[in-house]
Amino acid sequence: MYLSIPILDRLTFRDSQNIVFTVVFFILESFIRIIVSVLPQFIIDLIDSFISAYFPWLSKLDKKPHVSALEYAETFEKMISFWGHYDYEQHLVRTKDDYLLCTHRLPSTRAHANSSTPFIINDKPILNDKGMNILDCLGKFASKRHHSEDDGDHRDGHKSNGNSKPVVLLYHGFLMSSEIWACNTDEYRNLPLLLTSLGYDVWLGNARGNKYSQEHLKLSANDVPFWNFSLNELAMYDLPDTVDYILETTGRKDLTYIGFSQGTALGFSSLSMNHELNKKINLFIALAPATTPIGLHHPLIDSFVKAAPSVVYLIFGRKMPLELAMFWQRMVSPPLFVRIIDTCVRFLFGWQGKNMSAEQKLVSYQHLYSPTSVKTLVHWFQIIRTGQFQMFDEMPSRLPFRRSASVTDHIPPKFPTRQITTPMALFYGGSDSLVNYDVLSADLPRPLAYIKSIDSWEHLDFIWATGIEDMVFPDIIHLLNHFNPPTRRHRHRKQNDDDDDDDDNDDNDSKNAVAAMWDHFTQHRSKSSNHHHHSSDQE
Repeated sequence: MYLSIPILDRLTFRDSQNIVFTVVFFILESFIRIIVSVLPQFIIDLIDSFISAYFPWLSKLDKKPHVSALEYAETFEKMISFWGHYDYEQHLVRTKDDYLLCTHRLPSTRAHANSSTPFIINDKPILNDKGMNILDCLGKFASKRHHSEDDGDHRDGHKSNGNSKPVVLLYHGFLMSSEIWACNTDEYRNLPLLLTSLGYDVWLGNARGNKYSQEHLKLSANDVPFWNFSLNELAMYDLPDTVDYILETTGRKDLTYIGFSQGTALGFSSLSMNHELNKKINLFIALAPATTPIGLHHPLIDSFVKAAPSVVYLIFGRKMPLELAMFWQRMVSPPLFVRIIDTCVRFLFGWQGKNMSAEQKLVSYQHLYSPTSVKTLVHWFQIIRTGQFQMFDEMPSRLPFRRSASVTDHIPPKFPTRQITTPMALFYGGSDSLVNYDVLSADLPRPLAYIKSIDSWEHLDFIWATGIEDMVFPDIIHLLNHFNPPTRRHRHRKQNDDDDDDDDNDDNDSKNAVAAMWDHFTQHRSKSSNHHHHSSDQE
Protein backbone atom coordinates (compact mmCIF):
# COMPACT_ATOMS: atom_id res chain seq x y z
CA MET A 1 0.00 0.00 0.00
CA TYR A 2 1.32 3.46 -0.89
CA LEU A 3 0.19 7.04 -0.67
CA SER A 4 -1.12 8.45 -3.94
CA ILE A 5 -0.54 12.17 -4.42
CA PRO A 6 -2.92 13.78 -6.95
CA ILE A 7 -1.24 15.19 -10.07
CA LEU A 8 2.28 14.38 -8.87
CA ASP A 9 1.78 10.63 -9.11
CA ARG A 10 0.90 11.04 -12.80
CA LEU A 11 4.22 12.69 -13.65
CA THR A 12 7.06 10.67 -15.12
CA PHE A 13 10.53 10.82 -13.61
CA ARG A 14 11.67 13.07 -16.48
CA ASP A 15 8.72 15.42 -15.88
CA SER A 16 9.67 15.63 -12.21
CA GLN A 17 13.25 16.42 -13.18
CA ASN A 18 12.04 19.17 -15.51
CA ILE A 19 9.88 20.71 -12.80
CA VAL A 20 12.74 20.77 -10.31
CA PHE A 21 15.16 22.17 -12.91
CA THR A 22 12.66 24.87 -13.95
CA VAL A 23 11.99 25.97 -10.37
CA VAL A 24 15.71 26.09 -9.53
CA PHE A 25 16.43 27.99 -12.75
CA PHE A 26 13.80 30.64 -12.08
CA ILE A 27 14.97 31.08 -8.49
CA LEU A 28 18.63 31.49 -9.49
CA GLU A 29 17.78 33.72 -12.44
CA SER A 30 15.60 35.97 -10.28
CA PHE A 31 18.31 36.17 -7.63
CA ILE A 32 21.00 37.13 -10.15
CA ARG A 33 18.70 39.65 -11.84
CA ILE A 34 17.88 41.33 -8.52
CA ILE A 35 21.56 41.52 -7.55
CA VAL A 36 22.56 43.02 -10.90
CA SER A 37 19.65 45.47 -10.86
CA VAL A 38 20.63 46.97 -7.49
CA LEU A 39 24.36 47.25 -8.21
CA PRO A 40 25.58 50.89 -8.17
CA GLN A 41 26.74 52.27 -11.51
CA PHE A 42 30.35 52.66 -10.34
CA ILE A 43 30.56 48.91 -9.61
CA ILE A 44 29.24 48.10 -13.09
CA ASP A 45 31.86 50.50 -14.53
CA LEU A 46 34.60 48.72 -12.52
CA ILE A 47 33.46 45.36 -13.92
CA ASP A 48 33.57 46.78 -17.45
CA SER A 49 37.08 48.12 -16.84
CA PHE A 50 38.21 44.76 -15.47
CA ILE A 51 36.90 42.94 -18.53
CA SER A 52 38.51 45.47 -20.87
CA ALA A 53 41.87 45.11 -19.10
CA TYR A 54 42.10 41.34 -18.71
CA PHE A 55 39.75 40.08 -21.44
CA PRO A 56 40.07 42.66 -24.26
CA TRP A 57 38.82 40.22 -26.90
CA LEU A 58 35.58 39.76 -24.95
CA SER A 59 35.18 43.51 -24.51
CA LYS A 60 35.56 44.12 -28.26
CA LEU A 61 33.02 41.42 -29.08
CA ASP A 62 30.58 42.96 -26.68
CA LYS A 63 30.87 46.58 -27.85
CA LYS A 64 31.28 46.29 -31.61
CA PRO A 65 28.55 44.99 -33.93
CA HIS A 66 29.25 41.45 -35.08
CA VAL A 67 27.51 41.78 -38.44
CA SER A 68 25.89 45.15 -38.96
CA ALA A 69 25.35 48.44 -37.13
CA LEU A 70 21.65 47.47 -37.15
CA GLU A 71 22.52 45.08 -34.34
CA TYR A 72 22.90 47.90 -31.83
CA ALA A 73 20.49 50.42 -33.36
CA GLU A 74 18.40 51.54 -30.41
CA THR A 75 15.34 52.82 -32.25
CA PHE A 76 13.42 52.30 -35.46
CA GLU A 77 14.50 55.76 -36.60
CA LYS A 78 18.17 54.83 -36.25
CA MET A 79 17.57 51.61 -38.15
CA ILE A 80 16.10 53.57 -41.05
CA SER A 81 18.83 56.21 -40.86
CA PHE A 82 21.41 53.44 -41.27
CA TRP A 83 20.44 53.10 -44.95
CA GLY A 84 20.66 56.84 -45.52
CA HIS A 85 18.03 57.49 -48.20
CA TYR A 86 14.56 57.13 -46.68
CA ASP A 87 12.36 59.93 -45.44
CA TYR A 88 11.08 59.14 -41.96
CA GLU A 89 8.22 60.46 -39.86
CA GLN A 90 6.88 59.61 -36.43
CA HIS A 91 3.19 60.00 -35.61
CA LEU A 92 1.14 59.59 -32.44
CA VAL A 93 -2.28 57.96 -32.72
CA ARG A 94 -4.73 58.64 -29.90
CA THR A 95 -7.09 55.72 -29.38
CA LYS A 96 -10.67 56.10 -28.23
CA ASP A 97 -9.63 54.81 -24.79
CA ASP A 98 -6.79 57.40 -24.53
CA TYR A 99 -3.68 55.33 -25.31
CA LEU A 100 -1.05 57.06 -27.46
CA LEU A 101 0.37 54.73 -30.10
CA CYS A 102 3.62 55.56 -31.86
CA THR A 103 3.34 54.93 -35.60
CA HIS A 104 6.28 55.13 -38.01
CA ARG A 105 5.98 56.33 -41.59
CA LEU A 106 8.26 55.98 -44.62
CA PRO A 107 6.58 58.31 -47.12
CA SER A 108 9.29 58.31 -49.79
CA THR A 109 12.90 57.78 -50.75
CA ARG A 110 15.31 60.63 -51.30
CA ALA A 111 16.25 61.81 -54.78
CA HIS A 112 19.71 60.24 -54.81
CA ALA A 113 18.36 56.77 -54.04
CA ASN A 114 18.41 55.27 -57.54
CA SER A 115 19.07 51.57 -56.97
CA SER A 116 17.49 49.23 -59.51
CA THR A 117 17.27 46.37 -56.99
CA PRO A 118 13.62 47.04 -55.95
CA PHE A 119 12.49 46.90 -59.56
CA ILE A 120 14.47 43.69 -60.13
CA ILE A 121 12.59 42.14 -57.22
CA ASN A 122 9.37 43.65 -58.56
CA ASP A 123 9.88 41.79 -61.85
CA LYS A 124 10.84 38.45 -60.30
CA PRO A 125 8.56 35.52 -61.13
CA ILE A 126 6.46 33.94 -58.42
CA LEU A 127 8.10 30.74 -57.19
CA ASN A 128 6.04 27.58 -56.88
CA ASP A 129 8.79 25.01 -56.46
CA LYS A 130 8.78 21.65 -54.73
CA GLY A 131 7.59 22.05 -51.16
CA MET A 132 5.45 25.08 -52.05
CA ASN A 133 1.83 25.30 -53.01
CA ILE A 134 -0.24 28.21 -54.27
CA LEU A 135 -3.97 28.78 -54.59
CA ASP A 136 -4.54 31.94 -56.63
CA CYS A 137 -8.15 33.17 -56.74
CA LEU A 138 -7.42 36.77 -57.66
CA GLY A 139 -9.70 36.41 -60.69
CA LYS A 140 -12.64 36.47 -58.28
CA PHE A 141 -11.53 39.92 -57.12
CA ALA A 142 -10.77 41.45 -60.52
CA SER A 143 -13.35 44.21 -60.03
CA LYS A 144 -11.30 45.56 -57.12
CA ARG A 145 -8.53 46.42 -59.57
CA HIS A 146 -10.80 48.77 -61.48
CA HIS A 147 -12.13 50.54 -58.40
CA SER A 148 -12.10 54.21 -59.38
CA GLU A 149 -10.14 56.51 -57.16
CA ASP A 150 -8.65 59.54 -58.86
CA ASP A 151 -5.68 61.34 -57.42
CA GLY A 152 -6.73 64.10 -55.04
CA ASP A 153 -10.37 63.01 -54.71
CA HIS A 154 -12.45 63.69 -51.62
CA ARG A 155 -12.83 61.59 -48.54
CA ASP A 156 -15.56 62.24 -46.00
CA GLY A 157 -16.10 65.68 -47.52
CA HIS A 158 -12.47 66.74 -47.05
CA LYS A 159 -9.99 67.53 -49.79
CA SER A 160 -7.14 65.04 -50.11
CA ASN A 161 -3.65 66.28 -49.33
CA GLY A 162 -2.61 65.31 -52.85
CA ASN A 163 -0.91 62.04 -51.90
CA SER A 164 -1.43 59.74 -54.89
CA LYS A 165 0.57 56.87 -53.41
CA PRO A 166 -1.26 53.78 -52.21
CA VAL A 167 -0.80 53.17 -48.50
CA VAL A 168 0.46 50.00 -46.78
CA LEU A 169 0.27 49.40 -43.02
CA LEU A 170 2.48 46.73 -41.44
CA TYR A 171 1.82 45.34 -37.96
CA HIS A 172 4.13 43.29 -35.74
CA GLY A 173 3.61 40.10 -33.73
CA PHE A 174 3.28 39.18 -30.05
CA LEU A 175 5.98 40.62 -27.75
CA MET A 176 7.40 42.57 -30.71
CA SER A 177 7.56 46.07 -32.16
CA SER A 178 7.84 47.71 -35.58
CA GLU A 179 11.60 47.04 -35.50
CA ILE A 180 11.11 43.44 -36.68
CA TRP A 181 10.31 44.76 -40.16
CA ALA A 182 13.61 46.63 -40.59
CA CYS A 183 16.42 44.45 -39.25
CA ASN A 184 17.31 42.27 -42.25
CA THR A 185 20.97 42.80 -43.08
CA ASP A 186 20.27 43.23 -46.82
CA GLU A 187 18.37 46.43 -47.55
CA TYR A 188 15.68 45.09 -49.86
CA ARG A 189 15.01 42.01 -47.76
CA ASN A 190 13.24 44.50 -45.48
CA LEU A 191 9.67 44.65 -46.76
CA PRO A 192 8.93 48.31 -45.77
CA LEU A 193 12.10 49.53 -47.49
CA LEU A 194 11.30 47.58 -50.63
CA LEU A 195 7.72 48.86 -50.76
CA THR A 196 8.81 52.46 -50.13
CA SER A 197 11.29 52.19 -53.01
CA LEU A 198 8.50 50.87 -55.24
CA GLY A 199 6.39 53.96 -54.55
CA TYR A 200 4.18 52.96 -51.62
CA ASP A 201 3.47 55.15 -48.60
CA VAL A 202 4.49 52.73 -45.84
CA TRP A 203 3.30 52.92 -42.22
CA LEU A 204 4.29 50.66 -39.33
CA GLY A 205 2.04 50.30 -36.30
CA ASN A 206 2.93 49.64 -32.66
CA ALA A 207 0.47 48.03 -30.26
CA ARG A 208 -0.19 49.53 -26.86
CA GLY A 209 2.33 48.48 -24.23
CA ASN A 210 5.33 47.89 -26.47
CA LYS A 211 8.49 50.02 -26.23
CA TYR A 212 7.04 52.73 -28.50
CA SER A 213 3.50 52.88 -27.09
CA GLN A 214 3.69 53.20 -23.32
CA GLU A 215 1.87 56.52 -23.00
CA HIS A 216 -1.67 57.17 -21.83
CA LEU A 217 -3.48 60.43 -21.19
CA LYS A 218 -4.55 59.42 -17.69
CA LEU A 219 -2.48 56.38 -16.68
CA SER A 220 1.19 55.68 -16.17
CA ALA A 221 2.92 52.54 -17.42
CA ASN A 222 3.79 51.96 -13.75
CA ASP A 223 0.09 51.55 -12.98
CA VAL A 224 -1.48 48.11 -13.15
CA PRO A 225 -4.64 49.48 -14.88
CA PHE A 226 -2.44 50.60 -17.82
CA TRP A 227 -1.75 46.92 -18.57
CA ASN A 228 -5.38 45.83 -18.31
CA PHE A 229 -5.78 44.98 -21.99
CA SER A 230 -5.95 41.90 -24.18
CA LEU A 231 -6.50 41.18 -27.87
CA ASN A 232 -9.99 42.60 -27.40
CA GLU A 233 -8.71 46.14 -26.93
CA LEU A 234 -6.10 45.81 -29.67
CA ALA A 235 -8.87 44.79 -32.07
CA MET A 236 -11.47 47.32 -30.92
CA TYR A 237 -9.20 50.35 -30.64
CA ASP A 238 -5.58 50.02 -31.76
CA LEU A 239 -6.01 48.86 -35.35
CA PRO A 240 -9.21 50.78 -36.29
CA ASP A 241 -7.94 54.02 -34.75
CA THR A 242 -4.55 53.62 -36.45
CA VAL A 243 -6.21 53.02 -39.82
CA ASP A 244 -8.49 56.04 -39.37
CA TYR A 245 -5.53 58.25 -38.48
CA ILE A 246 -3.51 57.11 -41.49
CA LEU A 247 -6.39 57.61 -43.93
CA GLU A 248 -7.16 61.02 -42.46
CA THR A 249 -3.50 62.02 -42.75
CA THR A 250 -2.97 60.75 -46.28
CA GLY A 251 -6.41 61.56 -47.68
CA ARG A 252 -6.73 58.04 -49.09
CA LYS A 253 -9.96 56.07 -49.06
CA ASP A 254 -8.38 52.72 -48.15
CA LEU A 255 -5.08 50.95 -47.50
CA THR A 256 -3.49 47.50 -47.60
CA TYR A 257 -2.84 45.80 -44.26
CA ILE A 258 0.04 43.34 -43.79
CA GLY A 259 0.25 41.57 -40.45
CA PHE A 260 2.72 39.08 -39.01
CA SER A 261 1.76 36.51 -36.35
CA GLN A 262 -0.33 38.36 -33.73
CA GLY A 263 -0.60 41.15 -36.29
CA THR A 264 -2.70 38.74 -38.36
CA ALA A 265 -4.85 37.85 -35.34
CA LEU A 266 -5.37 41.56 -34.86
CA GLY A 267 -6.50 41.86 -38.47
CA PHE A 268 -8.89 38.91 -38.30
CA SER A 269 -10.44 39.99 -34.99
CA SER A 270 -10.77 43.68 -35.83
CA LEU A 271 -12.22 43.12 -39.30
CA SER A 272 -14.67 40.56 -37.92
CA MET A 273 -16.12 43.05 -35.41
CA ASN A 274 -15.88 46.30 -37.36
CA HIS A 275 -17.93 46.36 -40.56
CA GLU A 276 -16.73 49.86 -41.51
CA LEU A 277 -13.09 48.79 -41.24
CA ASN A 278 -13.67 46.30 -44.07
CA LYS A 279 -14.35 49.25 -46.37
CA LYS A 280 -11.09 50.92 -45.38
CA ILE A 281 -8.78 47.93 -45.98
CA ASN A 282 -8.63 46.87 -49.62
CA LEU A 283 -6.46 43.80 -48.94
CA PHE A 284 -5.34 41.91 -45.83
CA ILE A 285 -2.08 39.94 -46.22
CA ALA A 286 -1.51 37.52 -43.33
CA LEU A 287 2.06 36.28 -42.80
CA ALA A 288 2.30 33.27 -40.46
CA PRO A 289 -1.36 33.69 -39.42
CA ALA A 290 -1.73 32.74 -35.76
CA THR A 291 -5.31 32.50 -34.54
CA THR A 292 -5.62 29.07 -32.91
CA PRO A 293 -2.16 27.70 -32.05
CA ILE A 294 -2.24 23.98 -31.29
CA GLY A 295 -0.08 24.32 -28.19
CA LEU A 296 3.53 24.20 -27.18
CA HIS A 297 6.06 21.56 -28.16
CA HIS A 298 6.91 20.30 -24.68
CA PRO A 299 3.98 18.57 -22.91
CA LEU A 300 4.86 19.93 -19.48
CA ILE A 301 4.96 23.55 -20.66
CA ASP A 302 1.83 22.91 -22.72
CA SER A 303 0.07 21.82 -19.54
CA PHE A 304 1.12 25.07 -17.88
CA VAL A 305 -0.24 27.06 -20.85
CA LYS A 306 -3.61 25.41 -20.39
CA ALA A 307 -3.70 26.12 -16.66
CA ALA A 308 -6.07 28.59 -15.02
CA PRO A 309 -5.34 32.32 -15.58
CA SER A 310 -4.75 32.75 -11.85
CA VAL A 311 -1.64 30.55 -12.16
CA VAL A 312 -0.25 32.76 -14.95
CA TYR A 313 -0.95 35.94 -12.97
CA LEU A 314 0.72 34.38 -9.92
CA ILE A 315 3.93 33.76 -11.89
CA PHE A 316 4.10 36.88 -14.07
CA GLY A 317 2.10 39.44 -12.13
CA ARG A 318 -0.39 41.84 -13.73
CA LYS A 319 1.88 43.98 -15.90
CA MET A 320 4.50 42.68 -18.35
CA PRO A 321 5.52 39.04 -18.94
CA LEU A 322 9.02 37.77 -19.76
CA GLU A 323 10.90 40.73 -18.35
CA LEU A 324 13.80 38.30 -17.83
CA ALA A 325 14.21 37.90 -21.61
CA MET A 326 14.66 41.63 -22.13
CA PHE A 327 16.96 41.85 -19.10
CA TRP A 328 19.33 39.13 -20.31
CA GLN A 329 19.21 40.50 -23.83
CA ARG A 330 20.98 43.56 -22.43
CA MET A 331 23.34 41.58 -20.20
CA VAL A 332 24.77 38.84 -22.42
CA SER A 333 26.63 39.06 -25.71
CA PRO A 334 24.58 38.69 -28.93
CA PRO A 335 26.11 35.29 -29.88
CA LEU A 336 25.19 33.86 -26.48
CA PHE A 337 21.74 35.43 -26.66
CA VAL A 338 21.20 33.78 -30.06
CA ARG A 339 22.01 30.39 -28.53
CA ILE A 340 19.63 31.04 -25.64
CA ILE A 341 16.77 32.03 -27.96
CA ASP A 342 17.38 29.11 -30.34
CA THR A 343 17.33 26.71 -27.40
CA CYS A 344 14.14 28.24 -25.99
CA VAL A 345 12.16 28.20 -29.26
CA ARG A 346 13.30 24.63 -29.93
CA PHE A 347 12.11 23.61 -26.47
CA LEU A 348 8.83 25.56 -26.62
CA PHE A 349 7.81 25.28 -30.27
CA GLY A 350 10.04 22.64 -31.84
CA TRP A 351 11.54 25.15 -34.30
CA GLN A 352 15.00 24.42 -35.69
CA GLY A 353 15.76 27.89 -37.10
CA LYS A 354 17.67 26.48 -40.06
CA ASN A 355 16.13 28.82 -42.64
CA MET A 356 17.72 31.90 -41.06
CA SER A 357 21.43 32.57 -41.33
CA ALA A 358 23.57 32.84 -38.20
CA GLU A 359 24.48 36.40 -39.19
CA GLN A 360 20.82 37.36 -39.53
CA LYS A 361 19.98 35.98 -36.10
CA LEU A 362 22.69 38.10 -34.50
CA VAL A 363 20.88 41.21 -35.71
CA SER A 364 17.23 40.11 -35.60
CA TYR A 365 17.26 38.63 -32.11
CA GLN A 366 18.46 41.95 -30.71
CA HIS A 367 15.14 43.45 -31.88
CA LEU A 368 12.94 40.47 -31.09
CA TYR A 369 11.32 41.35 -27.77
CA SER A 370 9.17 44.28 -26.73
CA PRO A 371 6.70 44.46 -23.81
CA THR A 372 3.01 43.62 -23.81
CA SER A 373 0.51 42.83 -21.07
CA VAL A 374 0.24 39.60 -19.09
CA LYS A 375 -3.48 39.75 -19.85
CA THR A 376 -2.70 39.41 -23.58
CA LEU A 377 -0.58 36.35 -22.77
CA VAL A 378 -3.47 34.91 -20.75
CA HIS A 379 -5.79 35.60 -23.70
CA TRP A 380 -3.55 33.52 -25.97
CA PHE A 381 -3.45 30.74 -23.38
CA GLN A 382 -7.26 30.75 -23.31
CA ILE A 383 -7.37 30.45 -27.11
CA ILE A 384 -4.89 27.54 -27.04
CA ARG A 385 -6.85 25.82 -24.26
CA THR A 386 -10.22 26.06 -26.02
CA GLY A 387 -8.93 25.68 -29.59
CA GLN A 388 -11.14 28.61 -30.64
CA PHE A 389 -10.32 32.13 -31.76
CA GLN A 390 -12.40 33.82 -29.09
CA MET A 391 -12.66 37.03 -27.11
CA PHE A 392 -11.04 37.26 -23.70
CA ASP A 393 -12.85 35.23 -21.06
CA GLU A 394 -13.20 37.64 -18.15
CA MET A 395 -14.89 35.00 -16.00
CA PRO A 396 -13.24 31.55 -16.36
CA SER A 397 -15.39 28.55 -15.61
CA ARG A 398 -16.57 28.24 -12.02
CA LEU A 399 -16.84 24.48 -12.38
CA PRO A 400 -13.97 22.54 -10.75
CA PHE A 401 -13.62 20.24 -13.75
CA ARG A 402 -14.99 19.76 -17.25
CA ARG A 403 -16.27 16.70 -19.04
CA SER A 404 -17.01 16.37 -22.74
CA ALA A 405 -20.67 15.62 -22.01
CA SER A 406 -21.17 18.40 -19.48
CA VAL A 407 -22.85 21.76 -20.06
CA THR A 408 -20.60 24.78 -19.56
CA ASP A 409 -21.70 27.64 -17.35
CA HIS A 410 -20.80 30.29 -19.94
CA ILE A 411 -19.22 30.58 -23.39
CA PRO A 412 -17.05 33.55 -24.42
CA PRO A 413 -18.00 34.71 -27.94
CA LYS A 414 -15.81 33.73 -30.88
CA PHE A 415 -14.52 36.43 -33.18
CA PRO A 416 -17.00 36.27 -36.10
CA THR A 417 -14.32 35.94 -38.78
CA ARG A 418 -16.79 34.61 -41.36
CA GLN A 419 -18.24 38.12 -41.50
CA ILE A 420 -15.05 39.58 -42.99
CA THR A 421 -15.55 41.01 -46.48
CA THR A 422 -12.02 42.35 -47.07
CA PRO A 423 -10.03 40.22 -49.59
CA MET A 424 -7.46 38.11 -47.73
CA ALA A 425 -4.17 36.41 -48.65
CA LEU A 426 -2.50 33.84 -46.39
CA PHE A 427 1.18 32.83 -46.25
CA TYR A 428 2.09 30.04 -43.83
CA GLY A 429 4.79 27.46 -43.16
CA GLY A 430 4.23 23.72 -43.02
CA SER A 431 6.68 23.48 -40.09
CA ASP A 432 5.10 26.29 -38.07
CA SER A 433 3.62 24.89 -34.85
CA LEU A 434 1.77 28.16 -34.14
CA VAL A 435 -0.35 28.02 -37.31
CA ASN A 436 -3.32 25.67 -37.37
CA TYR A 437 -4.31 26.14 -41.00
CA ASP A 438 -7.21 23.68 -40.99
CA VAL A 439 -9.01 25.46 -38.14
CA LEU A 440 -8.20 28.91 -39.52
CA SER A 441 -9.40 28.20 -43.06
CA ALA A 442 -12.63 26.68 -41.76
CA ASP A 443 -13.38 29.95 -39.94
CA LEU A 444 -12.83 32.23 -42.95
CA PRO A 445 -15.20 33.16 -45.79
CA ARG A 446 -14.66 31.79 -49.29
CA PRO A 447 -12.93 32.41 -51.53
CA LEU A 448 -9.64 33.64 -50.16
CA ALA A 449 -7.79 35.78 -52.67
CA TYR A 450 -4.46 33.98 -52.37
CA ILE A 451 -2.85 31.20 -50.32
CA LYS A 452 0.78 30.13 -50.33
CA SER A 453 2.34 27.45 -48.16
CA ILE A 454 6.04 26.64 -47.81
CA ASP A 455 6.51 23.23 -46.23
CA SER A 456 9.93 23.79 -44.67
CA TRP A 457 9.30 27.25 -43.23
CA GLU A 458 8.68 28.04 -39.56
CA HIS A 459 7.13 31.06 -37.87
CA LEU A 460 9.93 33.65 -37.90
CA ASP A 461 10.97 32.70 -41.43
CA PHE A 462 8.28 34.96 -42.89
CA ILE A 463 10.22 38.03 -41.78
CA TRP A 464 13.85 36.88 -41.59
CA ALA A 465 14.41 33.73 -43.69
CA THR A 466 17.13 33.48 -46.30
CA GLY A 467 15.48 33.78 -49.71
CA ILE A 468 12.41 35.66 -48.54
CA GLU A 469 12.95 38.13 -51.39
CA ASP A 470 12.49 35.25 -53.84
CA MET A 471 9.85 33.11 -52.11
CA VAL A 472 7.45 35.66 -50.61
CA PHE A 473 8.09 39.22 -51.79
CA PRO A 474 7.17 38.64 -55.48
CA ASP A 475 3.82 37.22 -54.33
CA ILE A 476 3.19 40.23 -52.07
CA ILE A 477 4.05 42.68 -54.86
CA HIS A 478 1.77 40.75 -57.22
CA LEU A 479 -1.07 41.11 -54.71
CA LEU A 480 -0.39 44.80 -54.08
CA ASN A 481 -0.33 45.55 -57.80
CA HIS A 482 -3.66 43.77 -58.21
CA PHE A 483 -5.45 45.81 -55.55
CA ASN A 484 -3.38 49.00 -55.97
CA PRO A 485 -2.88 49.46 -59.73
CA PRO A 486 0.76 50.40 -60.42
CA THR A 487 -0.20 52.97 -63.07
CA ARG A 488 -0.87 55.43 -60.25
CA ARG A 489 2.73 55.19 -59.04
CA HIS A 490 4.93 54.37 -62.04
CA ARG A 491 3.11 55.31 -65.22
CA HIS A 492 6.35 54.83 -67.16
CA ARG A 493 6.67 51.17 -66.13
CA LYS A 494 5.14 48.39 -68.13
CA GLN A 495 1.88 47.23 -66.60
CA ASN A 496 1.02 43.56 -66.66
CA ASP A 497 -2.66 43.16 -67.45
CA ASP A 498 -2.71 39.45 -68.06
CA ASP A 499 -4.98 38.93 -65.07
CA ASP A 500 -7.62 41.15 -66.74
CA ASP A 501 -8.06 38.94 -69.80
CA ASP A 502 -10.76 36.78 -68.29
CA ASP A 503 -12.78 39.44 -66.47
CA ASP A 504 -15.87 38.81 -68.59
CA ASN A 505 -15.98 35.01 -68.16
CA ASP A 506 -19.22 33.43 -67.15
CA ASP A 507 -19.73 33.47 -63.35
CA ASN A 508 -20.53 29.78 -63.19
CA ASP A 509 -17.32 28.87 -65.00
CA SER A 510 -15.39 31.06 -62.57
CA LYS A 511 -16.98 29.41 -59.54
CA ASN A 512 -16.21 25.95 -60.92
CA ALA A 513 -12.62 26.91 -61.59
CA VAL A 514 -12.15 28.25 -58.06
CA ALA A 515 -13.72 25.11 -56.60
CA ALA A 516 -11.40 22.90 -58.65
CA MET A 517 -8.35 24.94 -57.55
CA TRP A 518 -9.45 24.70 -53.92
CA ASP A 519 -9.85 20.91 -54.15
CA HIS A 520 -6.41 20.60 -55.73
CA PHE A 521 -4.86 22.82 -53.03
CA THR A 522 -6.51 20.85 -50.22
CA GLN A 523 -5.45 17.50 -51.69
CA HIS A 524 -1.87 18.72 -52.14
CA ARG A 525 -1.79 19.96 -48.54
CA SER A 526 -3.09 16.63 -47.30
CA LYS A 527 -0.45 14.68 -49.21
CA SER A 528 2.27 17.07 -48.13
CA SER A 529 1.15 16.88 -44.51
CA ASN A 530 1.05 13.08 -44.58
CA HIS A 531 4.53 12.98 -46.07
CA HIS A 532 5.78 15.39 -43.41
CA HIS A 533 4.33 13.35 -40.53
CA HIS A 534 5.60 10.13 -42.08
CA SER A 535 9.10 11.55 -42.29
CA SER A 536 8.90 12.73 -38.69
CA ASP A 537 7.83 9.28 -37.55
CA GLN A 538 10.77 7.69 -39.31
CA GLU A 539 13.15 10.10 -37.61
